[in-house]
Amino acid sequence: MSPLDVIERTRCYVLENFLYARPDVRLSDDEHLFERGIVDSMGALELMQFLQDEFGVEVADSEMTEQNFRSLRTIASFVLSKRADVAA
Repeated sequence: MSPLDVIERTRCYVLENFLYARPDVRLSDDEHLFERGIVDSMGALELMQFLQDEFGVEVADSEMTEQNFRSLRTIASFVLSKRADVAA
């Protein structure tokens, strides 16, 4: 699985679940999801559940940080690092 796979699958999820009423929004890989108001605290929990279900990663409470969930790119990096940890 590549970073682009994770980014695209996560982008589709965010567009369908958080931006469904705003079809004109273009979501870049580095868009700050929290600063732009795309994801809030409840949305972060939903996003965490999506990542666990979609990519088979367990997200600890301590990992629910802006550093890991700031953008599609940081989410992809986080997911791939978690998958690598499981595979090791």
